[in-house]
Amino acid sequence: MLEELNDTFSTFGLKSKEISIYLLCLRSKHGMFVSEISKLSKIKRSTVNLMLERLIKKGFISFCVEGNRKCFSAESPDAILHNLQDSVNDFHDIIPILKAEHPEQTKTKFKVFDDKDVMDRIFNDIILTMRRIPGKEILAISSGDDIFSVMPKHNKQFINKRIRERIPIRWIAPKSDELEKFLKNEKESFRKMKFFDSKKYPFNIEIDIYGNKIAFFILEGRPMGAIIENESLAKSLRSVFCLLWSFLPKEK
Repeated sequence: MLEELNDTFSTFGLKSKEISIYLLCLRSKHGMFVSEISKLSKIKRSTVNLMLERLIKKGFISFCVEGNRKCFSAESPDAILHNLQDSVNDFHDIIPILKAEHPEQTKTKFKVFDDKDVMDRIFNDIILTMRRIPGKEILAISSGDDIFSVMPKHNKQFINKRIRERIPIRWIAPKSDELEKFLKNEKESFRKMKFFDSKKYPFNIEIDIYGNKIAFFILEGRPMGAIIENESLAKSLRSVFCLLWSFLPKEK
């Protein structure tokens, strides 16, 4: 549970000490003074002051003055969510202005990733891209079980996000007992699947086609990946996928 909290808060730019301070204040009914926070968190007082300033600016902490001292309280999770939603809505409103400043380019774009977060970064790009084209589907050819062994948090980091966003996917993968479990909730998960025989057709990468982009993963050894953004290439590979899909039998 603590790991999940840290993972989520870190996406908002909070450091580990800031997370600890926010959680301490959240547990307090009447607010806390700097000296109390420093003692309970075992963080130096000077550092606590800096962290509190950052948390106040980010909207996670507020304070009142008691005598000549500041008493700090955590903002409620509901209030934080409301503020974040307001920020998202504000940013959404200025997207047309930003797009006018940075017009879409027609030339092919390449992004190559060779670090420990390669798959996180590519799957995040898939979600962000598909948000802009509601109703469209992701097409994926995958080595199947490999993705879960390389990325144990794949359910949380991509699948659950995709389902919440109601983004459909068609997925071709090697047949396995583990993957066949996904057939049980295809409708609720906005997922359609077909399988092939990996012994006859060895496959050790993943290809995702989404919007005008294609993502490639190399899952053997050190994970690597790339995104190619090109409308013509994406359209052609989409046709290849559909051709392959039409030849594969439907699972019973």
